[in-house]
Amino acid sequence: MARLTWTSPRTWTAVAGALLVTATFGLATAPPAGAVTTTVVRGTPAASGTVSSATCSGDSVLIAGGFDLGTVAVDPSTGAAPAVLVTLNGPSTAKSNTWEAAAVGVDGAQALALCETG
Repeated sequence: MARLTWTSPRTWTAVAGALLVTATFGLATAPPAGAVTTTVVRGTPAASGTVSSATCSGDSVLIAGGFDLGTVAVDPSTGAAPAVLVTLNGPSTAKSNTWEAAAVGVDGAQALALCETG
């Protein structure tokens, strides 16, 4: 996985040698041949107790993952957040290149897959 390093107000340099120009100019160069590209794939938000799955495309490999609980509403009468239990957060045992996540006590949990191509 390439690690990005800030080198000036307008430039990021990846350890793998790719050079990107920030949105300040609205430009970005294509990565050089053989460069590694990392993307995040978001699963569909899931209802409480159901599974969200995020699958990397066929030309990429799952390298890590995680979850996003979405907006967690605070009880206005107590000011406390609801009790939330993450019941699943890991690679799928049934689907290749897929990260799965589930939570009880909140609607909208999403699996996040970190995918690498190159």
